[in-house]
Amino acid sequence: MVLKLHFPTETLQDLLNLHTDCEKEAISIFMTHSFKDDTHKFQKELVQILESKKNDFIRQNEEESTKYCQTKLEDLSQTLMEAISQGTFSVPGGYKLYRKEREKIMNNYHQVPRRGIKADEVLQRFLQSLAMTGESILQTDQALTDKEKALEAEQVKREAAEKKKELLEQQQMEMQQNMEAQQRSYEENINQLKKKMEEDRIQILREQEMILDHKLKVYGDWDQWSCLGSKPSTMAGRGWADGQGRQICLHVVNMVESKGKSWLYFHC
Repeated sequence: MVLKLHFPTETLQDLLNLHTDCEKEAISIFMTHSFKDDTHKFQKELVQILESKKNDFIRQNEEESTKYCQTKLEDLSQTLMEAISQGTFSVPGGYKLYRKEREKIMNNYHQVPRRGIKADEVLQRFLQSLAMTGESILQTDQALTDKEKALEAEQVKREAAEKKKELLEQQQMEMQQNMEAQQRSYEENINQLKKKMEEDRIQILREQEMILDHKLKVYGDWDQWSCLGSKPSTMAGRGWADGQGRQICLHVVNMVESKGKSWLYFHC
């Protein structure tokens, strides 16, 4: 999966989809090569390992996204920070200039590709870090009336509330996506297990058939099968070799092998 993955992914769903594909492949390979795992101990361990790896990738993906977005915002906001330090906005009409510069940073930030799943959260923290500075510039701007300042302050609060709501909705969506991925993982594990059990059952039947065919060739010419009503070879030809008939044939032939013809003479 590491070879197929490039951090950060654009969305959490991109990462989960890739994990689902790799998990399906891993379980399939395990089922193909596993044996003597009747209690499914090793299969459960595999599922736990895959889940742990998924969580590790999610954390790494978030960390890479956070680091990348912080670096981009630092670069984009360098001019703004220098202007704040130099008092560029501490003039009449300065708040309008400040808002314009801040909007420019946000627009440029939204154009950055592959920001990852922490893009909105990092932007939200960046805007929060500017909140007090923006409020100070607003209140000292002599070109604005008290009413205009109040309206601007209210606008800032609305924008912050909207961003917070969007971030919460994104987090809820990602949580739902993760839960759905876990459900798909569980269903895939069950389906693979059922497939393996069916393959094992068919293989056992084939092996029994081969054993029975071999033993019928060895003992099929004997005439002492009256206790069964027919020779095993005849029974097999009639379809008795399937199901219960196969088990009866195998039992009788095994008893003959272990106890000799005398057992068959006695019981017939």
